[in-house]
Amino acid sequence: MKLYEGNTYWDQTVQEPIHFGRLEGPVKTDVLIVGGGMSGSLCAYVLSSHGMVVTVVEKNEIGKGSSVANTGLLQYRSDKMLCEFADAIGEEKARLFYQMCLEAMNELTVINELLMDSSEYRLRDSIFYASTKEDERKVRRECKYLNKYGFPAEFLEHNILKEKYRVDKPCAIRTWHDADVNPYKFIQALTKKNLQQGVVYYENSNIQLDNIQNNKAFTKEGCQITFEKIIMATGYTKIYPIIKDKCSINRTYALCSEPFEKYLWKDDVMVWETRSPYLYFRTTEDHRIIAGGLDEEKDKLGDDDAVVHEKTGEIAKQIEAIFPDIDIRISHAWTALFGKSNDGLPFIGQDTNQPSIYYLLGYEGNGTCYSMAGARIIYDLIMGNPNPYKDIVKMDR
Repeated sequence: MKLYEGNTYWDQTVQEPIHFGRLEGPVKTDVLIVGGGMSGSLCAYVLSSHGMVVTVVEKNEIGKGSSVANTGLLQYRSDKMLCEFADAIGEEKARLFYQMCLEAMNELTVINELLMDSSEYRLRDSIFYASTKEDERKVRRECKYLNKYGFPAEFLEHNILKEKYRVDKPCAIRTWHDADVNPYKFIQALTKKNLQQGVVYYENSNIQLDNIQNNKAFTKEGCQITFEKIIMATGYTKIYPIIKDKCSINRTYALCSEPFEKYLWKDDVMVWETRSPYLYFRTTEDHRIIAGGLDEEKDKLGDDDAVVHEKTGEIAKQIEAIFPDIDIRISHAWTALFGKSNDGLPFIGQDTNQPSIYYLLGYEGNGTCYSMAGARIIYDLIMGNPNPYKDIVKMDR
């Protein structure tokens, strides 16, 4: 399945990406990770840092799947609000899930500090605004829930939001412990760190995902990999039978602007909203705007460049309506597929029928955060350690 179409930006910021050879013969490993994107990279880091022998097999190139189409907004808050989770799964599970995400964000920040190469990772605040006056009530309710459980959040009345951030909307929630990142550079830097920890990589090696049994996997060319545990970090490329009735694939649009010479907005905050589908945008180190939105319930990419340019042009106009002094010139525009779960939670855990198989599938709009949390959950599952979050995101929930 092709995951994106168009002119992506992040992969053009790395002049000499790391490359690995194709798997040519039999391999034996403690842990086989299928997929070399953000999920696979973070999982390889966590497991190898605890001494496990880890092999990562990627069917294309490391970090060139959904990760390169990611807009790089890292937030502990989910597309589904804490108060909405409380209504759906109960307050305690909702609190635990948001706590899981906050811990994951903090750990991502720590990991980034250990990397030798820059990933353009920056701690940033987020502004989540009420798109309409009617949405003000639910934003107030959400902030009360966040404050009740001690999450880093502050309610912004209209006058403060307008005066401080120049966003003329009814109200907003400001959160912190969030970050933005160049996801491709992050994966490249993390891959170098993983190599130091003994992780072995193979690119252009396609695992037969429907032919995994007796702790053996095979590439399309017939090369055998023997493992103790296998982790499916394959993103949206395959809908596994265990989740096929619990998820859907959607389409989104994203853009990168030409660099700006002038100041854009206060603190380079990341901005998103209550409307669905919602607009979301951020800046980069070199003063570009990265933005996305106009999500559609379509599970295939279009092949019309004009549509991509029309949609991203509309996204640009939405931002310009908030900041009328900004004139966005689009340098890169793309469309991408992403996965949504029916309950708003990612799919992380052990296969109910084959205990050597684990899944790390960061469905929903907070995939990097979920991947970080999921790497820890999978480590605990493999080791038999208690984990307070595993049942919330388990495969057979």
